[in-house]
Amino acid sequence: MKKIAIYPNKSRDPNFTITNQVVSEIVKSGGIPVMEPDLVEGFRSENILFDSYTDCDLLICLGGDGTFLSAAHHPTSIGLPQIGINLGSVGFLTEIEPNEISKIIPKLMKDEFTIEERMMLRLHCFNSKGEEYEQGHALNDIVLSRGWGNTGIVTVDLTVDENFVEQIPGDGIIVSTSTGSTAYNLAAGGPIVHPLVDVTLITPVAPHTLHNRTYITDRNSDVKLQLKPESGAALISLDGRQTLSIESEYYVIISGSDRKFKKINLFGDRFYQTLPSKIRLRGIS
Repeated sequence: MKKIAIYPNKSRDPNFTITNQVVSEIVKSGGIPVMEPDLVEGFRSENILFDSYTDCDLLICLGGDGTFLSAAHHPTSIGLPQIGINLGSVGFLTEIEPNEISKIIPKLMKDEFTIEERMMLRLHCFNSKGEEYEQGHALNDIVLSRGWGNTGIVTVDLTVDENFVEQIPGDGIIVSTSTGSTAYNLAAGGPIVHPLVDVTLITPVAPHTLHNRTYITDRNSDVKLQLKPESGAALISLDGRQTLSIESEYYVIISGSDRKFKKINLFGDRFYQTLPSKIRLRGIS
């Protein structure tokens, strides 16, 4: 019997109306809905198995793209094929609308879908002595930006595969996957890339230079960002979820990860078909 992990967002579904609908459809289709007991306080259902996601077959996320990323990084759901029901405003990652639930649950139970393996990024952080002190993964992007209270600029040396590219002063740098090309990268003027293209995008944020261009490199390239001594306080953010401090002369190396994100696809390739409408929804709540 198939176990289906459910990852809800109470702020998007305050009365758990949509969540309960998903639970009912899973039970009706002969599956076992699973939710971790400490995930959403106040949710009660006799049809739910409150347990770890570790032994589940796939995960259904209910919320916006931010919830989708949170579910992707949840410790016991890493590696599970994942699909999202869109309770947000745009939904680049959460492609299923609530009115489609009764149609999609049976398809999930019968394995009537394909799995896209999306590229992820791997981060390694080093201090000024070259000692590694932190690491992490990202599905969308890794952002080096001005730290708290820093009203100046950050100055970063960009190196790709040990080849110095340029020094970039500004608000920061976005290193993103093609999946993340429609997120912060897009807002910063970066290109839109089909999510199944395995490349790394490097986009400056408000650079204090005479040009502003995105560099695109191979997924296996090592992208090194080193904070210059004249920079103010800076932060590293991974998918907007994990935030790390970075100090003067510290550096990070970012490359394609061995870990792949498994995204469930029920409808074939609709990326360019749905792209215009999703872009128009930006900023609409």
